[in-house]
Amino acid sequence: MNSKKTAFSKIYHIILFCLFNLIAIPLVFFIIEGVASTFLFFQEVLQTQPIAEANHTQYDAQLGWVNLPQVDLPNQYGPGIDVTTNSQRFRNQSDFSRLVPADKIRLICSGDSFTFGYGVDNAHTWCHLLMAQDSRLQTVNMGQGGYGVDQAYLWYKRDGTKLEHDIHLFAFITNDFQRMQMSEFVGYGKPLLNVIDDKLEVTNVPVPQTSSAYLWLVQNREAVIDLKSIQLFSGIRPHEDKLAQPNSAQIDNKEDAALVAVKIFQDLQHLNQSKDSVLVLVYLPTLTDYYQDTADTKLWRERVQAIAEELDIVVIDLVNDFRELPGYQVQNYFITPEAAVRPEAAGHYSAAGNAYVAEKLYEALSSLPETSDKLKDKENHTVTNHFHESSN
Repeated sequence: MNSKKTAFSKIYHIILFCLFNLIAIPLVFFIIEGVASTFLFFQEVLQTQPIAEANHTQYDAQLGWVNLPQVDLPNQYGPGIDVTTNSQRFRNQSDFSRLVPADKIRLICSGDSFTFGYGVDNAHTWCHLLMAQDSRLQTVNMGQGGYGVDQAYLWYKRDGTKLEHDIHLFAFITNDFQRMQMSEFVGYGKPLLNVIDDKLEVTNVPVPQTSSAYLWLVQNREAVIDLKSIQLFSGIRPHEDKLAQPNSAQIDNKEDAALVAVKIFQDLQHLNQSKDSVLVLVYLPTLTDYYQDTADTKLWRERVQAIAEELDIVVIDLVNDFRELPGYQVQNYFITPEAAVRPEAAGHYSAAGNAYVAEKLYEALSSLPETSDKLKDKENHTVTNHFHESSN
């Protein structure tokens, strides 16, 4: 009898041991997997820097965001690579008077991060380097990271027109037309432009102010999506980026976007003519544009040319100039991922790239009749003033 009880007890303990292991081993695995996933999640979050604009911009009800005044960030993009703004919120060391100095030719540079000079210091943006081409030039940098064509236009209309100027360089990349169709960019709300009854109307204003929680979610979207629990309960597969999608574009299609672009360029032309300034549309190339002629870039380059011809606006398209360069040289003109202290700086113009853009722009400005005449008129005016001063 005792032997039967002993055998039964042994079987019972074996069964318990097996059941325990069947439960414990998966449980330990789940715990280790959960801890590892959580550790990697927080590691990635801690390594993710806030976007650079968070250091020098603030919410703006009309534009979405705009530079803070009088910012001085000596190491914004790395040791000694500064970002400085004046009290007028432009990326310049000092303020500008309303009137153009008698011995200067003032250029306003409007655009996105390629105009702002993302990844380089104030002295190495293409807008600033234009002054190295001609000492008579005085340049105002109204570039802003993340801006679409719409925001660059609205900022110039609000603040740029407060200054008298001789030439307005309105620069853009292909993505700026796509941003124009969005009601937010990387989590930040922005205005929308639509053509209603043949008039340009600003909508989505005042721009909704985004919560810090949503901005955090967008900024850390890759880490969040990599969490297995998120993939399980949301149905998002690894590397899908549904959280990164901006609010649905509220300009229905590219034809509507082209109509908005026409109205923007038309108003820019009118605003510049009222200032006795020459408007110049500048199509800036990206590294992608060098290696492939994407459908969007091809489409918008053709549209910009057609709109400019219709409205009699000067265009400087630098895409072909870049494509004629050897590959090794072009690589030197863009910030590489290895050289970028901030990941988002990769793909923007390096100091050498900005210098090349400044050189090509000045060559074009000097050769195009509308702008070369402006340069000559100023030169003649300066000579005449000096003659009168010496006579007196």
